[in-house]
Amino acid sequence: MSLLNELANEAKRKLSNNVDGLRIDNIILGKSLYTVKGSKKVFTDMNFCLVLFENAYGFSYFQSEIDYSFEKYVNKNAINVLDEPIPTYLEVAIVDALYSFVNNDLLKNKEILKGNIRQKATQRAIKLLEHIPNGSNVLIFGAATEIIEVAKSKNCKIRILDLEEQKIGMEISAINVNDGSQCDIEEEIKNTDYVVATGMIFVSETADMIIEITKRYDKHLTVYMETGSNFGPQLIKHGVNKVLSEFFPYYDFFGNTKYLVFTK
Repeated sequence: MSLLNELANEAKRKLSNNVDGLRIDNIILGKSLYTVKGSKKVFTDMNFCLVLFENAYGFSYFQSEIDYSFEKYVNKNAINVLDEPIPTYLEVAIVDALYSFVNNDLLKNKEILKGNIRQKATQRAIKLLEHIPNGSNVLIFGAATEIIEVAKSKNCKIRILDLEEQKIGMEISAINVNDGSQCDIEEEIKNTDYVVATGMIFVSETADMIIEITKRYDKHLTVYMETGSNFGPQLIKHGVNKVLSEFFPYYDFFGNTKYLVFTK
C-alpha cells in the first residue's frame, strides 16, 4: 500500500465521526501560466486542483490533463469519493483537505513569509536549507529557482532533477536541469548528502520510492509542500527528516504567506 493510501485510510478512521463536515462544496481546476526568475520563457505545463469543504481546503499541482468530469464528486462526502477510481492529483487534494481537520491543533501558530513573491521565495529557501552545511552535496527534486540560488550561495554541489518537460535541459543559476525520468534515482540519492523534494512527488507517485531510498542510505530528506501541506506533519513519522508546509495563498500570491516547519 502506498503512503498516500495509508494517509487516506488513517484520515478515514480519525474522521469517521465527522461525516457531516466532509462534503465537497467546490472543486476548482485550472492551469498556471508562469515564468521563473531570470527566464523569459512562459511555462504552461502546470495545472492545479483546489478542493473546498465548507471549512477546509486541499490542494495539489499536477501535470497530467485536466479532467472536467469532476462535477460528479461535488456535494459528495470526500471519504466516499476516495473509494472511487480517481486521478492521483484529486486524491492528494482530498487527503490534504481531510488532514486540515486531523491536524487542526498541529497547524496552529503559523509563521509568516513577508514581501514580494521573490522575497518570500528566498525566505522560504533559506528556512528550508538552513540545516545543510556549506559545501554539501544536494540533490533537488523539482527546479525551484530560489532554492537552487540559496544552495549555490552555500557552495553546495547541486544536482537538479525534474519531470516537467519544459524545464528539462534549461539552466538555473548555471546548473542544468536533468530529466528525472531518465535517471537512476537510487544512484542519485546514494551519491548525495541531502535530498530536497517538492510535495508534487505524491502526485508523480515517486514519494514512496524517494522516502524508502533515503531511509535505506541514511540520507537527510527535506520536503517542501504546497501540494499536500496539511498532511506534512505525518511525513516525519514515515521517514522524512524535515517538512516545510506552506499554506494557501502560497508565496507566489500577493500578500503574506503562512508556513510551518516540522522536524524529527
